[in-house]
Amino acid sequence: MKLKEPIIKEEVEKSWESIEEEEGISGIFKENPQKEITITNQTIDGAIFNGIDFNKIKLENVDLVDVIFDGCDLSNQNFDKRYLYRIIFRNCKMIGTSFIDASLHDIKIENCTTRYLNFAGTKVAGIKIENSDLKEASFLENEIKNMELVQVRLPEAEFMHTKLKGVDFSTCDISSTMFDFYSLKGITVDAFQCQSLVGMLGVEVKE
Repeated sequence: MKLKEPIIKEEVEKSWESIEEEEGISGIFKENPQKEITITNQTIDGAIFNGIDFNKIKLENVDLVDVIFDGCDLSNQNFDKRYLYRIIFRNCKMIGTSFIDASLHDIKIENCTTRYLNFAGTKVAGIKIENSDLKEASFLENEIKNMELVQVRLPEAEFMHTKLKGVDFSTCDISSTMFDFYSLKGITVDAFQCQSLVGMLGVEVKE
Protein backbone atom coordinates (compact mmCIF):
# COMPACT_ATOMS: atom_id res chain seq x y z
CA MET A 1 0.00 0.00 0.00
CA LYS A 2 1.37 3.39 -1.00
CA LEU A 3 0.69 6.28 1.34
CA LYS A 4 1.31 9.96 0.80
CA GLU A 5 4.47 11.16 2.55
CA PRO A 6 4.61 14.28 4.75
CA ILE A 7 5.63 17.46 2.93
CA ILE A 8 8.06 19.54 4.96
CA LYS A 9 8.44 22.96 3.34
CA GLU A 10 10.36 24.80 6.06
CA GLU A 11 13.31 22.75 7.32
CA VAL A 12 14.46 25.37 9.81
CA GLU A 13 15.28 24.46 13.40
CA LYS A 14 12.89 26.10 15.84
CA SER A 15 12.78 26.64 19.58
CA TRP A 16 9.71 26.13 21.71
CA GLU A 17 9.87 29.73 22.84
CA SER A 18 9.46 30.93 19.26
CA ILE A 19 6.16 29.15 18.67
CA GLU A 20 4.37 31.15 21.36
CA GLU A 21 4.29 34.07 18.92
CA GLU A 22 3.26 32.02 15.88
CA GLU A 23 -0.21 31.04 14.75
CA GLY A 24 0.90 27.94 12.84
CA ILE A 25 3.64 25.57 13.96
CA SER A 26 6.22 24.35 11.47
CA GLY A 27 9.94 23.62 11.25
CA ILE A 28 12.29 21.19 13.01
CA PHE A 29 12.32 20.66 16.77
CA LYS A 30 15.29 18.85 18.32
CA GLU A 31 15.35 20.17 21.90
CA ASN A 32 12.87 19.59 24.69
CA PRO A 33 11.16 22.64 26.20
CA GLN A 34 12.67 24.02 29.40
CA LYS A 35 9.24 24.44 30.98
CA GLU A 36 5.79 22.96 30.61
CA ILE A 37 3.89 24.45 27.69
CA THR A 38 0.39 24.15 26.26
CA ILE A 39 -0.41 24.30 22.55
CA THR A 40 -4.09 25.13 22.05
CA ASN A 41 -6.32 25.46 18.98
CA GLN A 42 -3.40 25.19 16.57
CA THR A 43 -2.51 23.30 13.42
CA ILE A 44 0.97 21.79 13.33
CA ASP A 45 1.69 21.92 9.61
CA GLY A 46 5.01 20.80 8.13
CA ALA A 47 7.06 19.89 11.20
CA ILE A 48 9.65 17.36 12.32
CA PHE A 49 9.95 16.44 15.99
CA ASN A 50 13.18 14.61 16.71
CA GLY A 51 13.57 12.98 20.13
CA ILE A 52 11.01 15.21 21.83
CA ASP A 53 9.45 14.20 25.14
CA PHE A 54 5.86 15.46 24.99
CA ASN A 55 5.27 14.86 28.70
CA LYS A 56 6.00 18.56 29.18
CA ILE A 57 3.86 19.56 26.20
CA LYS A 58 0.09 19.57 26.39
CA LEU A 59 -1.74 19.47 23.08
CA GLU A 60 -5.30 20.77 23.16
CA ASN A 61 -7.48 20.83 20.01
CA VAL A 62 -4.43 20.41 17.77
CA ASP A 63 -4.67 19.15 14.17
CA LEU A 64 -1.64 17.60 12.45
CA VAL A 65 -0.74 17.97 8.78
CA ASP A 66 2.59 16.82 7.26
CA VAL A 67 4.31 15.91 10.52
CA ILE A 68 7.10 13.46 11.37
CA PHE A 69 7.58 12.26 14.96
CA ASP A 70 10.92 10.44 15.25
CA GLY A 71 11.98 8.96 18.59
CA CYS A 72 9.38 10.96 20.54
CA ASP A 73 7.38 10.14 23.66
CA LEU A 74 3.72 10.84 22.95
CA SER A 75 2.32 8.71 25.76
CA ASN A 76 -1.15 9.71 26.99
CA GLN A 77 -1.48 12.47 24.40
CA ASN A 78 -5.04 13.13 23.32
CA PHE A 79 -5.87 13.53 19.61
CA ASP A 80 -9.57 12.85 20.11
CA LYS A 81 -11.81 14.35 17.40
CA ARG A 82 -8.77 15.82 15.60
CA TYR A 83 -7.64 15.65 11.95
CA LEU A 84 -4.31 13.97 11.11
CA TYR A 85 -3.05 13.93 7.51
CA ARG A 86 0.27 12.59 6.17
CA ILE A 87 1.82 11.72 9.51
CA ILE A 88 4.74 9.42 10.39
CA PHE A 89 5.29 8.06 13.90
CA ARG A 90 8.72 6.41 13.89
CA ASN A 91 10.50 4.81 16.89
CA CYS A 92 8.01 6.50 19.22
CA LYS A 93 6.57 5.66 22.61
CA MET A 94 2.79 6.08 22.44
CA ILE A 95 1.46 4.26 25.49
CA GLY A 96 -2.16 5.20 26.10
CA THR A 97 -2.29 7.67 23.22
CA SER A 98 -5.90 8.37 22.23
CA PHE A 99 -7.42 8.94 18.78
CA ILE A 100 -11.10 8.60 19.73
CA ASP A 101 -13.41 9.87 16.94
CA ALA A 102 -10.39 11.26 15.07
CA SER A 103 -9.96 11.37 11.29
CA LEU A 104 -6.70 9.78 10.09
CA HIS A 105 -5.39 9.93 6.53
CA ASP A 106 -2.09 8.50 5.24
CA ILE A 107 -0.63 7.50 8.59
CA LYS A 108 2.51 5.40 9.22
CA ILE A 109 3.40 3.88 12.57
CA GLU A 110 6.85 2.27 12.46
CA ASN A 111 8.82 0.55 15.25
CA CYS A 112 6.65 2.08 17.97
CA THR A 113 5.48 0.99 21.40
CA THR A 114 1.78 1.76 21.21
CA ARG A 115 0.23 -0.21 24.05
CA TYR A 116 -3.29 0.73 25.16
CA LEU A 117 -3.76 2.80 22.00
CA ASN A 118 -7.39 3.88 21.66
CA PHE A 119 -8.90 4.06 18.18
CA ALA A 120 -12.56 3.98 19.24
CA GLY A 121 -14.78 5.59 16.62
CA THR A 122 -11.80 6.59 14.48
CA LYS A 123 -12.20 7.07 10.72
CA VAL A 124 -9.12 5.80 8.88
CA ALA A 125 -8.27 6.31 5.22
CA GLY A 126 -4.85 4.76 4.72
CA ILE A 127 -2.73 3.46 7.60
CA LYS A 128 0.34 1.23 7.76
CA ILE A 129 1.56 -0.17 11.09
CA GLU A 130 4.87 -2.02 11.07
CA ASN A 131 7.07 -3.69 13.70
CA SER A 132 5.06 -2.20 16.55
CA ASP A 133 3.56 -3.38 19.84
CA LEU A 134 -0.18 -2.71 20.12
CA LYS A 135 -0.83 -4.68 23.28
CA GLU A 136 -4.37 -4.04 24.59
CA ALA A 137 -5.09 -1.52 21.83
CA SER A 138 -8.76 -0.83 21.18
CA PHE A 139 -10.35 -0.65 17.71
CA LEU A 140 -14.07 -0.08 18.33
CA GLU A 141 -16.62 0.90 15.68
CA ASN A 142 -13.99 2.11 13.23
CA GLU A 143 -14.41 3.01 9.58
CA ILE A 144 -11.23 1.70 7.98
CA LYS A 145 -10.21 1.96 4.33
CA ASN A 146 -6.76 0.63 3.40
CA MET A 147 -5.00 -0.82 6.42
CA GLU A 148 -1.70 -2.70 6.28
CA LEU A 149 -0.24 -4.54 9.27
CA VAL A 150 3.32 -5.92 9.14
CA GLN A 151 4.91 -7.74 12.09
CA VAL A 152 2.53 -6.14 14.60
CA ARG A 153 2.05 -7.54 18.10
CA LEU A 154 -1.62 -7.48 19.10
CA PRO A 155 -1.86 -9.41 22.39
CA GLU A 156 -5.15 -8.67 24.12
CA ALA A 157 -6.01 -6.01 21.56
CA GLU A 158 -9.65 -5.86 20.52
CA PHE A 159 -11.42 -5.30 17.22
CA MET A 160 -15.13 -4.78 17.70
CA HIS A 161 -17.77 -3.62 15.17
CA THR A 162 -14.93 -2.75 12.78
CA LYS A 163 -14.98 -3.82 9.14
CA LEU A 164 -11.59 -5.44 8.43
CA LYS A 165 -12.30 -7.09 5.08
CA GLY A 166 -9.04 -7.40 3.14
CA VAL A 167 -6.73 -6.73 6.11
CA ASP A 168 -3.84 -9.23 6.25
CA PHE A 169 -2.90 -10.35 9.78
CA SER A 170 -0.68 -13.23 8.64
CA THR A 171 2.61 -11.67 9.86
CA CYS A 172 1.12 -10.48 13.16
CA ASP A 173 0.80 -11.95 16.64
CA ILE A 174 -2.95 -12.38 17.19
CA SER A 175 -2.69 -15.29 19.63
CA SER A 176 -4.79 -13.47 22.25
CA THR A 177 -6.41 -10.79 20.10
CA MET A 178 -10.18 -10.39 20.51
CA PHE A 179 -12.45 -10.12 17.46
CA ASP A 180 -16.21 -10.10 17.17
CA PHE A 181 -17.91 -11.90 14.26
CA TYR A 182 -18.45 -8.67 12.31
CA SER A 183 -14.76 -7.73 12.47
CA LEU A 184 -13.49 -11.20 11.52
CA LYS A 185 -15.30 -11.33 8.20
CA GLY A 186 -12.90 -11.14 5.28
CA ILE A 187 -9.58 -10.93 7.15
CA THR A 188 -6.51 -12.91 6.02
CA VAL A 189 -4.61 -15.19 8.42
CA ASP A 190 -2.19 -18.09 8.09
CA ALA A 191 -2.99 -21.71 8.99
CA PHE A 192 -1.60 -21.45 12.52
CA GLN A 193 -3.58 -18.31 13.25
CA CYS A 194 -6.70 -19.96 11.88
CA GLN A 195 -6.46 -22.66 14.58
CA SER A 196 -6.16 -19.96 17.23
CA LEU A 197 -9.24 -18.14 15.92
CA VAL A 198 -11.26 -21.34 15.75
CA GLY A 199 -10.42 -22.01 19.39
CA MET A 200 -11.40 -18.47 20.35
CA LEU A 201 -14.81 -19.03 18.73
CA GLY A 202 -15.34 -22.16 20.82
CA VAL A 203 -15.07 -24.59 17.89
CA GLU A 204 -13.37 -27.92 18.47
CA VAL A 205 -11.41 -29.46 15.61
CA LYS A 206 -11.01 -33.27 15.41
CA GLU A 207 -7.66 -34.56 14.24
